[in-house]
Amino acid sequence: MTRRAPFLIFPWQRPFLPDLKAVLEEQSHGRPGSALLIVPHNRPWRYLLQLYAQDGGRRLLPKVITLSGMIGIWRAHMSTVPLHTANMLDRAALLHECVLALAREDAALSARFARMDMALFLPWGLRLAALLEEMLGQRVEAADLLHVESEVAAPAAALLGALGRISRAYLAALAQRNWTTPGLDYYEVCREAAAIPPLLLPGPDRPVLVAGFSVLTRAEDILLRSLWESGARICLHSDFNLALGKAGHWACAEHAAWMRRWKAGAVPALEPRPEELEHRPRLFFFAGYDCHSQLEALRETLRESGNPASSSPSTAVVLTDSALLMPVLHHLPDKDVNVSMGYPLERSPLNRLLDALLHLQAGRREDDRYYWRDLLQCLRHPYLNMLRVDNGDGEQFFLREALHRLESLIRSGSRFVDLEALSAECRSALPPALASLLAETLEVMVNATAAASTTAEMAESLRGICDLLLARGGDMWRHFPLDAEAIYRLVQHAAPILRETCLARTPFPKAVLHNLTRQVLAQERVPFEAEPLTGLQVIGMLETRLLHFERVFIVDATDDKLPGNPAQDPLLPDSLRQVLGLPDARRRERTAAYTLYRLCAGARELHFFWQEGISRSTLFDGKKSRSRFVEQLLWEEEQRRGALLVPGRDPLRAAHCTVRATQSVPKKLRRNAGLDTALEKLLRAPLSATRLDVYLQCPLRFAWQHLCGLAPVQEINEGDDPVAVGICIHQTLRALFEPYLHKEVRRGDISPQTGRACFYEALEAADLRRVLPPDSCLMLEAAVPLRLERFLDRQPECATILALEQKVLANLHLAGRNYTFTGTLDRLDRRDGLLYVLDYKTGRIARHDGSLWTDRGFFQRVQAVLALEPGQSAACAEQLDSVFTELRERLPSLQLPCYISMIRAKGLGSPGDAALVELRDDGAEVPLFGGLAEDELAAALEYCDLALALTLRHLETAPEFASQPKRHCAWCPYATLCKA
Repeated sequence: MTRRAPFLIFPWQRPFLPDLKAVLEEQSHGRPGSALLIVPHNRPWRYLLQLYAQDGGRRLLPKVITLSGMIGIWRAHMSTVPLHTANMLDRAALLHECVLALAREDAALSARFARMDMALFLPWGLRLAALLEEMLGQRVEAADLLHVESEVAAPAAALLGALGRISRAYLAALAQRNWTTPGLDYYEVCREAAAIPPLLLPGPDRPVLVAGFSVLTRAEDILLRSLWESGARICLHSDFNLALGKAGHWACAEHAAWMRRWKAGAVPALEPRPEELEHRPRLFFFAGYDCHSQLEALRETLRESGNPASSSPSTAVVLTDSALLMPVLHHLPDKDVNVSMGYPLERSPLNRLLDALLHLQAGRREDDRYYWRDLLQCLRHPYLNMLRVDNGDGEQFFLREALHRLESLIRSGSRFVDLEALSAECRSALPPALASLLAETLEVMVNATAAASTTAEMAESLRGICDLLLARGGDMWRHFPLDAEAIYRLVQHAAPILRETCLARTPFPKAVLHNLTRQVLAQERVPFEAEPLTGLQVIGMLETRLLHFERVFIVDATDDKLPGNPAQDPLLPDSLRQVLGLPDARRRERTAAYTLYRLCAGARELHFFWQEGISRSTLFDGKKSRSRFVEQLLWEEEQRRGALLVPGRDPLRAAHCTVRATQSVPKKLRRNAGLDTALEKLLRAPLSATRLDVYLQCPLRFAWQHLCGLAPVQEINEGDDPVAVGICIHQTLRALFEPYLHKEVRRGDISPQTGRACFYEALEAADLRRVLPPDSCLMLEAAVPLRLERFLDRQPECATILALEQKVLANLHLAGRNYTFTGTLDRLDRRDGLLYVLDYKTGRIARHDGSLWTDRGFFQRVQAVLALEPGQSAACAEQLDSVFTELRERLPSLQLPCYISMIRAKGLGSPGDAALVELRDDGAEVPLFGGLAEDELAAALEYCDLALALTLRHLETAPEFASQPKRHCAWCPYATLCKA
């Protein structure tokens, strides 16, 4: 007999579950164990348990099942044979067969999919399977959707044009294999909606209550209506006006439409007090400029209100996005909180490790070498660094010791790493137990993943990774429950999907297999079901359904999160969903609106936090703005107050910060005893012009590099390698002129062909084709022969080569003290009876002031400063600093003056000039003196000694080492220290 009972309306200003418990008692005549309660999700059952526990006594509790559980019971009752639930990969494979079969008769499908293998079809297959699942759940009969070429891409248009035929072939294939899917379960159960299983059938002694639903799919509408017509009671937590026959809140429009659709009446589940119906929560709003500003405001608000865990009213921090979980937990003042939500596995540290391993394999070269950055990304993961091994004598070794050594070897090598050879070199220097652990880790993490070519092999690889982490991780997983749960979900849920599919033995290209693995991992969520249920709860928006909290804090209430923007679907965009009869984005908005306003209606305090004015990173997205629901609440609050809310004042607070201008002050390092000791040691050793040039360029860099002994960060050069190129060019020039050593060479004696041949020999010897990027190497091979030809054309008419790449060691007496200098002469010529020093430069040349060597007044001041006693007075120090600063500006390098002074001290002959050879351009010589007269040349030679003496005096007596910010800071290895 059909009994159409009116809907029970529970006022949403009151907690739902206590009232629902009272109705259960009434409907079951005090025997709740005889009742059945159907709810959207399992979370309310924990709260009901707590309510019954507070009553005391012993009795049977009501049976509570979710909607999916109800479908499972119904489907099992209908089916005469056991059914296999096809997973996402099975469905895609089945659709591939169906599409290929239909492509024989459909020209559009044939053009796009006839020759498409499973690897290429897979992305479309997964989208198509999801679409058919939704259509089955919505009880929508699939039909061919023609003439949509202007709305979607050509492959999508071909699939939509045959959608009806694909759907029928797909359902037939499922039936032939005795397979089912969640959507097909809904579809089939709806066909037998009148045949309610005995476990679900309402009766006089078995009340059935349906509670907590808002927006229904068509299949849910059919099934719940069948239960209702058989005597089940529908319980709505909604606006109480619906029970009075009045128009309710707009967020409850779906409940009103539900009652109209079923022609159902509504009665109050209980009579609330008038003051309860007039209840309005106190609203507070906070606008931040980023995520951390709103979380900081959340922390301060919780601190001001005391410890929620110790207070009687329940408090909830509601997250609009699961990605907020970790930042929120870090900002909460009390860490002893309860989390109730699903956390995506793809955001866990475990997934970051797996993603790094897959990315490593994607970059593997044909010679089995790995890109060094990808390899370091894996080796630096905390999980690997915490692995340990016992050597059998009670001594433990941590894998991080081996990984640090291996990283040092990687960073000192080339861009692409032979991991096998490098790990063998690393293991040879480790204790046996640690070496064995390193080998085991690399075998499981790298080699097994590289060998996987099917989903079954990838599943075994993932299982091996988890086994290694559990076996070698010791007891660390007790301290990281989230990570331990993520490993459990991977082993028990994700890996079986890859292993137990009809595609398990199908080889896939590396990129497709990795994409498959990532998609499976993206479907998994790590559940949090925290106890106890009082105090501060961190909970997702959907998990708040049916629950009640006195104080609610909603984080990141922006429009893109609440209600949220639908994901772009290349197969069926939102504009075409209504054509097929599927709900569009408005359904999401109606669900979010009801969830939010129901939660707000019963709260005592309601706090919203959001960020605004922040540009989105994705194309076509605007700036972040507060949710449209928050806008309505703000408007209602302004209507109640009769005045506009002022940002920055309660209840509409805003983040503020004080911005102060900072003055850029050059970084300085004060001289101390330690630096003096290091400097004295440095001056006793042979000096080089290169070191003095560093001091001339930036005294602070000189102190960090040569006094403090700070080694630059060891980094593999991935772009051009100027040093290697310079060495190659130097070797080329040495090979060119070596046959003429101690001989006279004239312009034209060396042909361009000889230069090209010498260059290619040096290029092969330096192995630059492997070191340099391919484009740089091609440009180098094309440019160097041309520049060598220009260089040879600019050689002097006649010169005698005296030395090539010759090391020189000389003692110089400068400013009353002896110093030892060392250097390497790239080339020493005799021209017109005088010595001529050449220094090859493949980089940019900083040109000096040509008038320096004839500026007698400047060097007289230098002599006067050097004649003063060091540290005689502050005025003397100022004079020294002033003269040295002028020298730095007029002479950017001391290399050629140093070589001139060393040649004179060694008595090698009379120097005539020195020059830098600009090899990066036309091979021209940039002379130091530039053709001075005999008397001017003699003075300039003395000035070289004075320039060196001035630099050394300043180095020895300067009270501090100050930075000199200029263009060179862009490539200085210590630039980050200046910003610290």
